[in-house]
Amino acid sequence: MQSSWTLNWILQGAPEARETQQFPAELLAGPPPLGQWFAAVCNKTQVLCTTAVSHTESGCWLTPPLVLEEPAELLITFLLQSLRAALLQVSAGRMLLLTKAEDIDQRLRSCLTSAGLQQLATIARFQHTVEAERGQIRHACVTADVDVFQLQAEAPVIPQDRLMALESLITAAAADSTDLTRLPPPVFRQQWQDWQRASATILAATAPDGQYAGLCVLAGDTAAQIVADNACQQLLWLAVRPEFRGMGIGARLVREAEKFAAILTPHGRPVRLTVEVDLENAPAVQLYSRCGFRRGDRTLELWGE
Repeated sequence: MQSSWTLNWILQGAPEARETQQFPAELLAGPPPLGQWFAAVCNKTQVLCTTAVSHTESGCWLTPPLVLEEPAELLITFLLQSLRAALLQVSAGRMLLLTKAEDIDQRLRSCLTSAGLQQLATIARFQHTVEAERGQIRHACVTADVDVFQLQAEAPVIPQDRLMALESLITAAAADSTDLTRLPPPVFRQQWQDWQRASATILAATAPDGQYAGLCVLAGDTAAQIVADNACQQLLWLAVRPEFRGMGIGARLVREAEKFAAILTPHGRPVRLTVEVDLENAPAVQLYSRCGFRRGDRTLELWGE
C-alpha cells in the first residue's frame, strides 16, 4: 500500500488543496520549494493526507496533519518522514510543528515521536490590558539608562551600518536565550521583511555609548479591528544583548511598547497586549509578570528535531 503513496506539493490557496480528496490538476514533486505550500500524500487518484507547510531559509514549519483516509497513523508517519527526507535534500533547516496543546492527541504524539520529533517547549500566552490615563501608563516598570526610539521598517533604504548592528543584536540575543535556541536561527533580513509586511512598530534601545542594547517588535490589529472595540497588540519579539541584561532594558522596552499600543488605540480605550512565552524561560516569565502580564488559557506545544 505505501509503495503507491507519493509526497507532492500543492500551492496554498488552491480550492482543493486542504480539505477535499479531489485530485489537484497540478502537483509538484521533488524537494520542498520555499514559500507557503500544502504537502500532500497521494496515491494515483486521491489526496490522502495533508499538512500546511511554511518553508523558509531557516526551517520548515508544519500544522497538524489532516487525514482524509485510513490508515491514519501510517499516513501521518509516512508524511512526516517523507517531509524530513525532502527537506534534507535542499537545506539543513529543522522541521518544527507549533499548535494548540489540545490538538496534540495520543495518535499524533505517537506519530511525531516515530518520525524523530520531540516536544521542545510548552508556550503560553500572557496578556495585559493597557489603559492610558492623562497620557501615562498606569503600571510602572524598572527603567534603564537607555534611549528608546522607533525604527521605520518600511523605509525604502535602511543604512547598512544600522542593519548590521541590528543583525548582530538579534544573533547574539538568540544564541544566548533559553527559548530561542530551540528555534531555527533567525535570518535577519527575512525577519525584517516579515516585520515590514506586518506593519510592525519596531522599538530599539541604545546604550549611552550608542550600541544597540535591545529590540522590541509590536504588531497590531488593522484600523478596522481597532475601531470594532476588540483592539489587540502583540509583542512579536523582545531581545536584549547578553551583556546588557539585568539592567532593566527589557522592562523599559515593554513599557515603551505599552505607550505605543495606547497611542495606536483611539479615544483612550484600553488595549490588550499579548505575548507568547516559553514556560521554561523563567527570566521572560518573571519579566512579563512584573510588568503586569497574566497567563491566559491558551497553551501551545512546540515539536521539532
